Order: sequence, then C-alpha cells, then structure tokens
Amino acid sequence: MTKKNKTLYVENEKNLKETFIKIYEGNFERLIRYAFSIIKEKGLAEDAVSQVFANLWDKRDRLHKIKEVRFYLNTSVRNQAIKMMKNNAKLNLSKISDEFTDQVDIVDSIDPESLLIGKELAKIISKVVDELPTQASKVYNLSKNGKSNGQIAQEFGISKRTVENHLYKVLKTLKEALEKYFELES
Repeated sequence: MTKKNKTLYVENEKNLKETFIKIYEGNFERLIRYAFSIIKEKGLAEDAVSQVFANLWDKRDRLHKIKEVRFYLNTSVRNQAIKMMKNNAKLNLSKISDEFTDQVDIVDSIDPESLLIGKELAKIISKVVDELPTQASKVYNLSKNGKSNGQIAQEFGISKRTVENHLYKVLKTLKEALEKYFELES
C-alpha cells in the first residue's frame, strides 16, 4: 500500500490484515468527521464508519480489487450515513407514532378524507378558543404549550384552582363544539 496524491492503493493480496489495519488507522477519525458532517450525531457517525469497516473486513478477500481506497471509503461512509439517517428517521417517526397512539385513538390509515377532517377539527378548536374569554384562552394556550397549572397561576397571579376551573370550562366548551360538529356530520 502506498500513498500517491493522497489516494491509497492496495498493491497485492499479501498481508491483508496489515493492509486493513493501516487503512483503518489512517482513515477512521477522518471518516467519523465526514459521517458526522452528514448525520450530525456522533454515535451514529461512529456506527456508520464501524459498519463500513466491518463490511470491508467481511470482503477482505476482494480488498486488492479496490484501486482507490480513499474514494471507496468516502463513498461507502456517505452511503452508510444516508442509510442510517433514513433508518433513524423511520425509528423516530415510529417512536413518535407510538407515543401519539398511546395518547389518542387514531385511525389506522391516513387518507385525504381524514386529513380534511383533521383540518376541520383544528379550525373548530381554533374558533372556539378565539371565542373564549381572554384569560381562559390564554390559560388554555399556555397549558397546551406545556406549562403546568402552578406556573400558569403564578404568571397570572391567580390560584391554581382558578386555572383548573378555566381549563375545565374550556374543555367543556370544546367538547360541546365537537359534539355539535359530529352530530351535523352524521
């Protein structure tokens, strides 16, 4: 193996293990940085590069056929990083979907009609919230955005019980509006 114009070449089949180790040691850190520039997660970047070297080791009997190791490694790492991003995105989407399913009963399949109904429901909820008394609307929006009843009470200078009463009235109003909507749809 020689260096020529910063490109690595495998010259023969002898000493495959030594050649592999030299390729690994000479490229591992650089390839992690490259994978990280694609994936933006250090753990996934390391996994991608490790997978490429594992694949390379599995195919070590063909190592001598690779003429430009640096190009081969860059391409392999890029492809593996993209593959891992897709798999990770699917995993994240699956996790989000599972969390959503645990909280709300949803339709098994999404179709255009369901999407339209979802948009209509969002409009109804938005309209009801807009028609609420100002403080009740603010309390609802803060609660929806993750603030605790205690934090909301402190922010408005009201009791926690008053916040709970506002939320109860808001939810009751939303329930009534949605019941009317579904009665009209039936």
